Amino acid sequence: MALIYLSNFILVEIDLNKMKYLLKNNRDGQKAVYKTTLCVSQDERYIYFDFVAERSDYYCPYGKYNDIHSCGDAVEVLIGTDPTRKTYYELEVNPNNVKMLAKMTVTELDDDGAAKLNIDFVDEKDCFFRSDVRHTDNGYIVDISIDKTKLNMPLDKIYFNAYRLETDGGEMEKHLFALNPTMCGKFHVPTRYVMLSDYLTGKRKQNTKEQS
Repeated sequence: MALIYLSNFILVEIDLNKMKYLLKNNRDGQKAVYKTTLCVSQDERYIYFDFVAERSDYYCPYGKYNDIHSCGDAVEVLIGTDPTRKTYYELEVNPNNVKMLAKMTVTELDDDGAAKLNIDFVDEKDCFFRSDVRHTDNGYIVDISIDKTKLNMPLDKIYFNAYRLETDGGEMEKHLFALNPTMCGKFHVPTRYVMLSDYLTGKRKQNTKEQS
């Protein structure tokens, strides 16, 4: 299936089946213990992040909108437009399709380059993304769609990173997987965010052959 979209005033045709990326171990950039693939695409109105997470126990200790789902199993997208990378949004969805949306403001960076944050939760009525979750035989699929009009910025100005947390049923030591690993035990490392347009145009090549 092909998608036509506008990028830098040029019409580009993309085969969505090729725009898949493999999440790696966030701490060291090596092969992840459980496979997670991400497909990034768009249409006229929405940006789509479609995760396929294999091997999950569906551990979801909290079940309300704007609970911090990173206490259990979840997928996350950090996405922003601020060129200083001091403010951006965090989107979380757990295997029960419960969402979190918050605006993050960086107050300082630690020695790993990870951000210390002020968190401003977005009211559910103002949530600008939709999600759908389907359970599979050995994991789950999460489809996230973000309303472009709420980001209000050209695609080549938007940066992001994508993650998965897996707790093996509630174990304290979480598995952390990332599209672009931060090389530490934290996700909020602004220097590791990547440009969305690179993943929509195919400039960033797929890496799904690295893990079967």
